[in-house]
Amino acid sequence: MTNTIKNDGTPLNNSVEKTRGGYKALGMSGAKCVVLSGLNSSVVKLSHSEMNEMGLIAHFGALWCDENYSSFNPKREEHFFDHRAMASKIFRDCQACGPYIESHERGTGVWLGKDGQLLVNGQKLWSSEGEVLEHGVHDGRVYPANGDVGFDLSTPEANDDDVNKVFKALGGVNWRQPLAAELILGWFGMACISAALPRRPHVMLVGPAGCGKTTALDTVKFLLGPLAFGCTGPQRMAGYYQSLSGTTRAAAVDEFEGGSSSGYSLDTYLIARMSYSLQESDEGIIRGTPGGAAKSYRFYTPFIAACVNPPKMEPADISRWTILDAMSRKENAVMMSESEAREIGPKLARRFIARWSVYQASEKVVRKCILAAGGDGRMADTVGTLLASYWTFVSNQPATEDDANVLVEMLDIKARIELHSETDEKRCLDSLMSKVMPFKVVQGNYLVTRSLSIAQAVALVCEDPTCNPEIIARLSQLGLRVVKQNGKWQLFVVNSPEHQELRKVFAGTKWSTGGWSVVLRRLPGGGESTQRIGAGLGAAKVTIFDIPADLASANDEECRLMAA
Repeated sequence: MTNTIKNDGTPLNNSVEKTRGGYKALGMSGAKCVVLSGLNSSVVKLSHSEMNEMGLIAHFGALWCDENYSSFNPKREEHFFDHRAMASKIFRDCQACGPYIESHERGTGVWLGKDGQLLVNGQKLWSSEGEVLEHGVHDGRVYPANGDVGFDLSTPEANDDDVNKVFKALGGVNWRQPLAAELILGWFGMACISAALPRRPHVMLVGPAGCGKTTALDTVKFLLGPLAFGCTGPQRMAGYYQSLSGTTRAAAVDEFEGGSSSGYSLDTYLIARMSYSLQESDEGIIRGTPGGAAKSYRFYTPFIAACVNPPKMEPADISRWTILDAMSRKENAVMMSESEAREIGPKLARRFIARWSVYQASEKVVRKCILAAGGDGRMADTVGTLLASYWTFVSNQPATEDDANVLVEMLDIKARIELHSETDEKRCLDSLMSKVMPFKVVQGNYLVTRSLSIAQAVALVCEDPTCNPEIIARLSQLGLRVVKQNGKWQLFVVNSPEHQELRKVFAGTKWSTGGWSVVLRRLPGGGESTQRIGAGLGAAKVTIFDIPADLASANDEECRLMAA
């Protein structure tokens, strides 16, 4: 800009505005230079071929380039932009910074600062304490300006009436589980600051058509505004890579049905598993690029999904998702319009961020109460996060131990403990014990063939091991042996994944090609040994575990060990 000078040589204007533009070197990404543009505060990656005259002017500003890299050509007697000199300087600066760490780049969203406060990166960068910062590098993290979170420092905080309106809208459904509306409201608060949290639980709304689950999902989606990624039906991995990687957006998936498209749902479950606990230091999913470089895909995405028939979950998924059953709409339900939700949503987010310290203190107390009530660490992470988030909306004071106990009691913690108790080892044991096969059984004076499950066959051996030699022989063919050691009935299972009979037993399960030994070893009494399974068979590596009490004989008299 032009400065007006007084007679004494001092500027007439006291404040001289700096020309907007330039760059800050961030490092090298392969052969590309990575810089932060001073023109629009965006991260730019430049190869040598892209550092032409017009490219540099477009990224770093025409006025800034003229002021800093304008040279005089004596032959032509004119000034020109020396883009070669600027390109060389960019290379030198970026090479001096070393490799660029992409995981240090924080895009649009709410992040956890080094001092424990929240940093909101939107059209402006500001902290939960109200301090406005410049986009750039802070505490080793890069904050470019590249999106809108839907609220800023000037957004007013929601009042209690706003919170009650949202709560009534979410409570317009008859939910089977207690505190369902509270958990959904808690999910919304958690979704606003998902990247700042160590755990990001997911919510699935299940129920018949027309019961109001989609309305509840849409309400939360509209409340989130720009921080929501709405989609319908099971999505593919490539879509998640392009839409959610590196962002703090929450995913609202409607019509997330099992059945013919259930294969696609595995991609959603995979991203949800990783998003649940991914930390910034983790690289996430690494994929190679056509240029031979590695690219990292990182997800901080909490999911909320709605469906009639949910796709099948693994135990690892059940512990990360909170399943809420919608039965029907309430007759006096008060729904919230899209415009009203989009108006209240930013104010709710602003209220939550202002109460960040309330959430932190409440989460510790609620988590402790869930553990004291018999829940495990994963349940405390999942449900505790949602309950603490809900409490942050309804109180400006951290939850006391009495407050947390009331919430946990209302939650029906016993039912949730039972739901979370399903594990891979129990599922593997069920697959083994429920397999029905033909066995020869003595009935009176006759030897007959009956279809028995392996559990029934094991129970017969436990009841009388001396009178069922045919069952014992058949079990040994299947790679199984029932024994009593140290007063406990135990089952030996051959470890080898090449055992053809065991492969048939586990056919149709994820252990059909092996791996059952590692999983079954986690059961009570689990271990590994070298044993003979049956007469005439050599010693083999086996997995040993206690037979469930309902299958073992109730008779405490000592039974002879079966002959090898």
